[in-house]
Amino acid sequence: SGQTAPATMAVRDYLSISPEDYAPFVVNVDIPLKDDYGFFDSHKVMGRHVNTHAYVNAAFSFKATDGVIQEVRMAIGAMQNGPFFAPKTTAALAKQPLTAAGLKIGVQSLADELKQIARHNLYRSREIKEEKEKKKSSVEAADGDDDDDATSPKLEAPEEYRHSLALTTFYKSFLAAVAHFAVPGIATLPPELRSAAVHYRRPTSTASQTYAGGDPSLAPINAPVTKLAAKIQASGEAKYTGDLSNPNRCLFACPVTSTKARATISSIDITAAAALPGVVRVVTAKDVKDLGGSNNAGPFPGDEQIFAESEVLCYGQYVALVVAVSFDIAERAARLVTVNYGAATKPAVIGIDDAIKQGSFHKGNKYMQQGYPLVKRGDVDSAWAKCASVVTGDVRTHGQCHFYMETQSVLVTPDEDGRVAIESASQGPTTVRKQVSVAINKPANKIRAGTRRCGGAFGGKISRNVPLATAVAVAAENIGLPVRSQLMRRQDMATTGGRHPTLARYKVGFSSKGMIDAISIDSFSDAGYTIDDTFGLLDMMQTMMDNAYFIPNYRTTAAALKTNTITNTDMRSPGVCSGVFMMENVIDRVAYETKLPPNKVREMNFYAEDGKQTTPIGDPLAYNQLQNVWEALKTQAEFVKRTAAVAAFNKANRWRKRGIYMTPVKYGIRQRGYIMGVNINVLAEDGTICVAHSGVELGQGINTKVAQAVAYRLSVPLSMIVIQHNSTETIPNSTVTGGSGTSETVVNAAIMAADVLLKRLQPYLTHTNDTPWQDAIDAAFSNGVNLSAQGYWGGGPSGSVKTNPLYDYFVYCACCSEVELDVLTGEIQVIRCDIVYDCGKSLNPSVDIGQVEGAFIQSLGFYLTEAVVQCEKTGQVLTAGTWDYKPPTALDIPQIFNVTFLKTSNPATVSTLGSKAVGEPPYQLGASVFFAAKQAVYAARADAGLTGYVSLNTPATPVDLQTACGIAPEQLTL
Repeated sequence: SGQTAPATMAVRDYLSISPEDYAPFVVNVDIPLKDDYGFFDSHKVMGRHVNTHAYVNAAFSFKATDGVIQEVRMAIGAMQNGPFFAPKTTAALAKQPLTAAGLKIGVQSLADELKQIARHNLYRSREIKEEKEKKKSSVEAADGDDDDDATSPKLEAPEEYRHSLALTTFYKSFLAAVAHFAVPGIATLPPELRSAAVHYRRPTSTASQTYAGGDPSLAPINAPVTKLAAKIQASGEAKYTGDLSNPNRCLFACPVTSTKARATISSIDITAAAALPGVVRVVTAKDVKDLGGSNNAGPFPGDEQIFAESEVLCYGQYVALVVAVSFDIAERAARLVTVNYGAATKPAVIGIDDAIKQGSFHKGNKYMQQGYPLVKRGDVDSAWAKCASVVTGDVRTHGQCHFYMETQSVLVTPDEDGRVAIESASQGPTTVRKQVSVAINKPANKIRAGTRRCGGAFGGKISRNVPLATAVAVAAENIGLPVRSQLMRRQDMATTGGRHPTLARYKVGFSSKGMIDAISIDSFSDAGYTIDDTFGLLDMMQTMMDNAYFIPNYRTTAAALKTNTITNTDMRSPGVCSGVFMMENVIDRVAYETKLPPNKVREMNFYAEDGKQTTPIGDPLAYNQLQNVWEALKTQAEFVKRTAAVAAFNKANRWRKRGIYMTPVKYGIRQRGYIMGVNINVLAEDGTICVAHSGVELGQGINTKVAQAVAYRLSVPLSMIVIQHNSTETIPNSTVTGGSGTSETVVNAAIMAADVLLKRLQPYLTHTNDTPWQDAIDAAFSNGVNLSAQGYWGGGPSGSVKTNPLYDYFVYCACCSEVELDVLTGEIQVIRCDIVYDCGKSLNPSVDIGQVEGAFIQSLGFYLTEAVVQCEKTGQVLTAGTWDYKPPTALDIPQIFNVTFLKTSNPATVSTLGSKAVGEPPYQLGASVFFAAKQAVYAARADAGLTGYVSLNTPATPVDLQTACGIAPEQLTL
């Protein structure tokens, strides 16, 4: 029968079995518990602190008598194919003392073994490359097509870092063994090394939220009202697009995407897919033409196709859509569609450096122009000669995925009379209606687009939902049945793009006192293969890159690079987070060069409090709260006291270092340009109120704020108000929800609508306003008064970008962050973060503080953990999915997190009821954590005798931080 009796073998023998020989089934694992194991220690070094696979796993056990090693065992992962047991090192350590001499032998022996592994790995990689080349040649000879693009390279940390971790984890465990077997006079651990020998124990996080009391006359405005949908969201009862019930005879769709960076399409073979039972149709560009529609999913004709026609321009571009009777069948069938490629019309351009080298840029056209390609003030070129010092450098910000909880999702239902209903996860239902109308060749009045709520968006559902929505609409219109689709996480991340990677080249001139006299920054952002909204976010970057600093001679440029990679798009604080980070890098560089405290350099260059200075584009800074925020933060964070404590900590610890850092933010908010509507309908029978508005609830609490505004203006209880689902049938014309200003402008529209209604009801309300609401409604209805009213925020001129001033007001905020760095691994603990935020008179402190906290935590991913990696050959997103992409978790947030709203009063004419926006401005504050980590790196380098400016890019992962510390084997001593 082929059965064999169970065999017993050591774990290391089992691991040495090649799967090609046989694959034994594990019946049980026996781990004997003995008292003579001595000392055991293990390590898992990760990119974040929980729920992630390790860069390196390592375990060590020591047996020692009277300070002399009797036996050492070790197992280290990620060094080779299978665990590495370091046999030469374990043998060399036998009978060695637990002293500096024994440690030196162990470190040197392990380093030698790792060099042998590196040589073997290099030799093996060359063999594998040669095998691939032979296979590639045979494939090309057989069918003329190179399919090498279809395989994804393995993602792992650089070998140099992994080998360094093998040494440093051994070193940590050796130190711990010295402490464990402590023998006075023989094996003792110096105080400065003790923190390296113990595992960090993170305390439970604590937080505080501080805000001023509201104005009672505005109630329930200014009150910390719980979000209306909080309970159903927390309980899982809230319905999103993917939760909506399937209509009768509903079909399911899955996209087919390209596997080439750039290539012509020879043919699309759907034979195997169509033969799979349950497959209904494979939709392509031809089906769009059959409807008389336009194969366009972009903001203007020609920018982006729904389905690639004759040529694919990036890895992950839509080529077809498989429609089947279930999601599972559609997904399986999509993998069976074969796209046959021909030679590309031009070589693919991958990444920023390649695009600059090839001169590949997106240019403006009659539909879209970059408003601020150049921003300047003063005479930069003449100023250089007058500067005491001038330095140059460059800095990069890498991309970031939106990683919303709800992936792209859409349901399209054909209705009677040729109408179409679309429910989608979208920040702009009006945009969906417009694009679908063009795609399926129907007038807009035949299409209803709606969004109940989004499970997060962060800009990723402004335009990147359109390709899926239009593709599914084409399918539904051709078949005549409802069709729905929701992308799996990996496909969502691989096809919808994210934040633009950006390179900045800077030149700065300054005095010995840190005063910046001149600055020039040239930035290059990777837009991907289409423009999308790149020009818009570059304008945001250009007009806010100055951040909090007045520099008399100022020049910045911004260019959009065209690459054969998936389209990048808006993401929370688009462009601005990169621009502010660039400026803060320059400030940090000046502080380093002048040997001045970074705070002093910042304060030296702050915009003046008197408001007489303007930004480089000429915007005045009335009601400048920057100094108030900054000083309040220094007090709240006890900056001076804690800076001294950090210095003392660093002096007492060789392998753990702390850093503390403050950064400011000045963020412009523009209400003009938003077009938002609100309908208020009072129901005559009981006086309850239904409110419909054009904003989309993304989790930011817009529905709650609108309900508060209506309750305040109509003087009715909040409980009488229900917010209806967003639909283009109720509010047909509006701009998208995004840019931090939607909540405020919709509240403006709500107040307008309420005022219209109040004017009609005035004859039925007494002058004391104490007539019961229901009585007034009864009387008004009996007299034929219209109990529905509309408010519409047109927001002023939206056609011209360069209105003066560009921004209606500025938000000011600042953050002080303290971190602790494990120098030996590069892992970071965020100890404490204090934020002071100028929110004006918050419409809802509970919601607004949540937005501040959420934006800040999301930014920690951008600055520390969320590394987006693309294949250098194909542009394929290799970090698609949760295995390789790492947003912050509960153990990555600050251990102490204090948020305070500055007690201030803004003129009501400046903003909505004196409030200020909160969605995006706090995002930039995460830079304080990045630079605090950099300060810790400098402290570690100083102990190692290393000097020189350290240039770090985002995200500063453990790999980057440990590498920057400059650890060498000879430093690992007792």
